[in-house]
Amino acid sequence: MTATAHSSAALYRSGPGARLYGGLVLVLAIVALSAWFAPYPLDRAVAGALLGAYGLALVIRPALWLVLLPALWPVVDLAPWGGHIHFTESDALALVTLAALGLREAFAPPVPTLAGRAPIKLRAGALGVFGLLAASVAIAGLRGGLPLPALDAGALIGYNTTVNALRVGKGFLLAFALIPFLQLAVRRDGDVALDRLTLGLTLGFAACAFAALWERVAFPGLTNFASDYRTSALFWEMHVGGAALDAWLMLSFPFAVLSFRRAHGVVGRAMALVVVGVGIYAMFTTFSRIVYGALFVSMAVLGVASLRRPAAHQPADRPRRHPAVLAALVGVVLAGGMLTFPEGGYRALLAFTGLALLVWPAGAALAGMRVGGFVLGLVGGLELAADCAAAALALPKGVYLAYAGLWALAALLIALRGRGLRVGGAVVLALLVGLALATVLISAFWSEPTRFMGSLGGALLVIAVLARQALGRTPLWQPRRHDLQGLLVVLVAGGMVVTTLGGYYMGARLSNTGFDAGTRFQHTTRSLGLVEGPLDALVGLGLGRYPEAYFWKVADPATPGSLALINDANGRAMRLAGPRQGRSIDEVVLLTQRLPVDTVTPLHLRFKARSEVDTQMIVQVCRKHLLYASPCATALVRLSGGKGWITVDSQLNDPGLASVGGLPRTTVLTFGTTSPTPIDLDDIELTDAQLRPLVANGGFEQGGAHWFFSSDRDHLPWHGKNLFVHTFVEQGVLGAAAVLLILVGGLRHLARAPTRLQAHAPTLLAALVGLATVGMVDSLLDMPRITVFLLLLAWLALNLRQPPAR
Repeated sequence: MTATAHSSAALYRSGPGARLYGGLVLVLAIVALSAWFAPYPLDRAVAGALLGAYGLALVIRPALWLVLLPALWPVVDLAPWGGHIHFTESDALALVTLAALGLREAFAPPVPTLAGRAPIKLRAGALGVFGLLAASVAIAGLRGGLPLPALDAGALIGYNTTVNALRVGKGFLLAFALIPFLQLAVRRDGDVALDRLTLGLTLGFAACAFAALWERVAFPGLTNFASDYRTSALFWEMHVGGAALDAWLMLSFPFAVLSFRRAHGVVGRAMALVVVGVGIYAMFTTFSRIVYGALFVSMAVLGVASLRRPAAHQPADRPRRHPAVLAALVGVVLAGGMLTFPEGGYRALLAFTGLALLVWPAGAALAGMRVGGFVLGLVGGLELAADCAAAALALPKGVYLAYAGLWALAALLIALRGRGLRVGGAVVLALLVGLALATVLISAFWSEPTRFMGSLGGALLVIAVLARQALGRTPLWQPRRHDLQGLLVVLVAGGMVVTTLGGYYMGARLSNTGFDAGTRFQHTTRSLGLVEGPLDALVGLGLGRYPEAYFWKVADPATPGSLALINDANGRAMRLAGPRQGRSIDEVVLLTQRLPVDTVTPLHLRFKARSEVDTQMIVQVCRKHLLYASPCATALVRLSGGKGWITVDSQLNDPGLASVGGLPRTTVLTFGTTSPTPIDLDDIELTDAQLRPLVANGGFEQGGAHWFFSSDRDHLPWHGKNLFVHTFVEQGVLGAAAVLLILVGGLRHLARAPTRLQAHAPTLLAALVGLATVGMVDSLLDMPRITVFLLLLAWLALNLRQPPAR
């Protein structure tokens, strides 16, 4: 409810502190924005116009920041195109947000607050643990940022310079700066502000999910679950691994679920269903075991929270369903799909899904049947299945036609019964049994005539549920129209579970879990070994110092290579070095640049290179998003050592590049070497079949602008692969304790009464639990976009409350 909904006695105006804070933030944000624009490599006019329009919208309607910032957050960064990894578009978006809110706060009249009725109250414990984190960040920031690097373009290449401390630290700084505005927004608008944040994170979830959908369709294919392709959406931070996509999906998914539950109207429900469905697809196609685990834990939290809430406004004729019954019904759907898919593929799975879609609304027709009617319906179903078998033998693909006819007839009769037409339960049962057995026939027709026992098991499970619904004293379920959304979500999620877990790639990953756990344990041991003295153990090596420490202190396994911008008498050049030990080309550091999507071979490549010894490098132009290239035009370049600069001319031909088709696929130029001998590169030129120059900043006069880098498969040298381990390495016991106290304190506060009764508490709790679960296998806080929202949600978790009734 908004402030205007209360009497003046309940309203308080914010004091001068908010005005002073707004003015200070305004000045600092403008200064930081000016520094951000100075080296910006892409079109500054366009960036300025877009940021200006965004800022103007917030000045006019400041409450919009709770919607727009999280909605744009996962898709705004263009680092793979611009090349700058330390200062990105999301920084500018946050700075404009701060400037607009600061301007409004500093000069606009004070806005009334809800005071005691606000669903948030500043708690001393929250100030304490966030103060501890702020102290840790300040100390670790100084240790990581000193000595100050030379103010040149070379400091912005890679993660091994002290500028990386600012990259990591800005996530904390931006979150700390936004927290007071978040506190004020909720104090002024109450639950309305939290609803706006829910909408913003739902839109952010949708934007991320649709970006992942584009990537899957454009590269491995929508239903290709056998490839080892791992989705990254628009989280460029995953160019050296990490779980940015996993973390954002788990952070925002509970808010999308809340929006889904609250959706009204046919259009609203349909849009919410699409968002949740695409999001579930995105989560399962990460092929991340920790995402599956986090999703399970998050949904369990939401389920338990729902059961613990009082059943307000529950009609007497609508008894509350027992959770075990719902879990059993969902289990039947999943088990049936798992049994059907290996034998019948997508066709049989679709048939089983269609069957499940009819079984739910048919529950009313089946409930309370007599034994005689049930037997009659069962016999009728067997006869219909025999007719389907005859159709399969007599007609090409007759089994599909028979199934479609039965399904359409059953759907029509169930719909007509819902409108008052008297349709006997035996007739509905016969159609459903016939459809269940027709699904078995589809499996046999699709694979082998003798391979159907799994599908038969799934069909018998459904028939058993039908029998229990028909002959039990009380029905298992009572179908209602508003349950259709939940049913569709279960079917979508169940389909993703079946197809991903039943695929070869995910099966291989699950079977390798033990081996991977051993690798992670070794990596954790190496990471902890980076901290050598008592001072480092207390306050850490410094923000952003993990990659550099790993590079110098860990010799086995070797790091996958390095990049550096050098200066000599001829000007700037890029130095590319491979790993210390032999690796394949997809396990080394690659220097990359994005090319136009309509790039067409043949391509003519010309560049200068030099090396101290004889070596070779691989140059490719590939259809590639962030990781995992295919197809590629490849050239193997051999270099003679000790001869100074050598001009290399090469032609790259690959018909696969010319036929894009479907959705646009990004094209990337890559340079890589598997040799530890450094190779210097300069004056890179690339023209396509139309003689268009494709490479920007080929002479590196603008430093690393437009040049990016990635390591497709070796990601351990950049991350501690655990939230607390990585934080301990960079911030010591002080930082790790602060993070632990913040998460544990927030989760505990949300789970306790009366806070758990607040409408948004279960959603916040599920989001933080999901994030913490992902944090068990990834660092998270070295990715500023995740840091900002993790801390914003943690602040809400520590200070949320259920206002006293008045």
